[in-house]
Amino acid sequence: MTRKIAVVPVAAALIPLLAAAAPAQDVGTGILQGMQQQQFQPLGARIDVRSVGEVAWAQGGDTAPALPFASNAELRAATVARHVRELRATNPIAAAEVAREMARHDYDAIFRSFLTETALRPDDAGDVLTAFIVLQWMVANDTKAEPSAAALRAVRRQMVAPMADKPPLSQAVTRAAFAEQVKLRTVLHHAGWQAAQRLGMVPSFVATLSKDFIPPAKLRAVALTDDGLVGRGDRKAPAARATAGGALEAPVAAVAPAAPGHAPPVAAEPPAEPRHAANWAAVEGVYFRSTTGVGVGGMVVIEFEPLILFRDGSYYEIDDAALEDVDLAAERAAKPRRFGRWTRAGDTTVLTGTGGKPQDYKLQDGSFFKAYPAEAGERTIDRSYRRMSGGGNAAMGGDVMIAVSNRYDFRSDGTYGRGGSTGATNSGATSGVSSAMSRRRPPEGGRYGLDRHTLTLTGPDGRSRRLFFAYGSEKDPPQPDREMAFIGGSVFTNPD
Repeated sequence: MTRKIAVVPVAAALIPLLAAAAPAQDVGTGILQGMQQQQFQPLGARIDVRSVGEVAWAQGGDTAPALPFASNAELRAATVARHVRELRATNPIAAAEVAREMARHDYDAIFRSFLTETALRPDDAGDVLTAFIVLQWMVANDTKAEPSAAALRAVRRQMVAPMADKPPLSQAVTRAAFAEQVKLRTVLHHAGWQAAQRLGMVPSFVATLSKDFIPPAKLRAVALTDDGLVGRGDRKAPAARATAGGALEAPVAAVAPAAPGHAPPVAAEPPAEPRHAANWAAVEGVYFRSTTGVGVGGMVVIEFEPLILFRDGSYYEIDDAALEDVDLAAERAAKPRRFGRWTRAGDTTVLTGTGGKPQDYKLQDGSFFKAYPAEAGERTIDRSYRRMSGGGNAAMGGDVMIAVSNRYDFRSDGTYGRGGSTGATNSGATSGVSSAMSRRRPPEGGRYGLDRHTLTLTGPDGRSRRLFFAYGSEKDPPQPDREMAFIGGSVFTNPD
């Protein structure tokens, strides 16, 4: 279904924040809400005792009727406008990014490229929905293993045929609008998945998908076979996936340094006493929000930034330094854009930045999350964290692609290692001269200590520095997610 992967770097630029997207609407129902009542809810209720195929066969038999529809420029423009309008209500930044990129790129052409070398037809609503369902399975299992022609036919027969005689598929007037929304959602979902892969944040991306997707837990409990989606007794490892970044990311991964050996004991100089320890007494809570950033090749990617909310109604986008080392008055004067105001009504938090435009956030609902400190008495981590970032213009059709990898390895004995690498390529399409480079940063290491929201790193020379630290969160009510951590102001995830 995704053999023509060359278009994907362009598609990746179309979705800065898919996790925050509001469910698209059509003829009074969500893109899959009505269908979930007819098909996916029985799937969820019976997945533990019956295969997806058994559920579908019991409900709809083995027919797969044609479901043709006519696409046109006016309908596609209305589809994009509706999606942007509804996204703007929950995430104006993401809505503006999607609107700008959709004005430059044709989602219909991108979607059609996904179906190249398959028998799925871009003008058949049943085939369009089949592609979307299969993509959801691939994302939930984080695999790019190509589905066979038999598998695609079986999924259409199992999951689509039972709904063919029900709205919106049964009615020609609603079928086209529905199919266009599914096509758009497929393109955005695929682009968001690629962005998350490049950041090493697929679990966080999947965890915040809107409710009109099939629950990922259900999709991970089934295998995609020539008989369609069938339950599997023992959970298997995800299939080997293709490299998301092509030629650049392979050498970057190859030069990523191994964790250095355990650092020898050092005569550590105790760090200077924090000058602004009283800052913590004024804190209401520590959170993080999703935003947009620039990733490998210059594509727009999902990012997260930590926020400190103070009891006086102000907030601060904290950078690398631990809060107890920040002179807030001096920081506000030097970097006013890092500060803003916040209010709360029920479960909604309103953040107003220096631009004066308020933005509503609901906790744990795709864009605004609780951050957690290390537990009292927790002094070691015993896990690794990685961050991928970059730049360039390849995502927008240019020549230059840059990738930067950073990694921390924290060990249970209180030692740590840090490494990373930088890679860059120039295709030479403009100049006629191609080039490539890679560089490994010198490894470093030493000892570390955790104290709530403070990570102290002590180098071999005995010098120490304090960084802001926080764990991410998952679920609602929120729970700590130790696979995601803020080290300084940057988000890292567990690569293992």
